[in-house]
Amino acid sequence: MSRRSELEKEIEIAKKRIDDAPKDTPKEIMEAWIKELDSLSIELNDLYDDDENEFPS
Repeated sequence: MSRRSELEKEIEIAKKRIDDAPKDTPKEIMEAWIKELDSLSIELNDLYDDDENEFPS
């Protein structure tokens, strides 16, 4: 599995966890989950795909 696929799956899981969190989830936990989601999103956005960025010789 490529790193891009792994990140996309991790982001999907993180979003679902945030969306499905009980209303009484502590604020600190929600903030940590949101921070994790932000970090994963940034990593995905900064990912360099060799296959997509190859230039003809």
